[in-house]
Amino acid sequence: MRLLSVLLVSVALSACVSSGEQQARPVPPANLGSTQSMPSASPAPTSAPTYTRRVTYRDGRYTLPDGTTVAAEPGGGFTLANGEIVRPDGTGGIILPNGARCVSDGNRGYLCP
Repeated sequence: MRLLSVLLVSVALSACVSSGEQQARPVPPANLGSTQSMPSASPAPTSAPTYTRRVTYRDGRYTLPDGTTVAAEPGGGFTLANGEIVRPDGTGGIILPNGARCVSDGNRGYLCP
C-alpha cells in the first residue's frame, strides 16, 4: 500500500513540474486569428491639393496670381519674367518651375496649389 501511495504522489508531482524545454504558447481562439502583432495599416491617403491660386487667360496672355501678365507660348505654357519656362504637362495642366502641378480650369486658365 505504501508503494502505491508513493507512486501516486510522484506522478502527481511530476505533472506539476515543467521540464523547461517546452514553453506553452498561447493559442488564439479560432475566430480571432493570429496573436502576433500585425504591422500598422498604411498611412491615410493624402488629401487632394487645395487650389488657392488662379492663372487666367485672355487675348493670348496669361495673368498670374500676382497680377503679372505673360504671353502664351504657341505650343502651350508660357515663360515667366525671370526666364523660367512653364510647360504643359500633356493632360491639360501645367507644371510650375517648383514642381507644383496646376490643373485646367476649363477656360484656358489654370488652378494652382
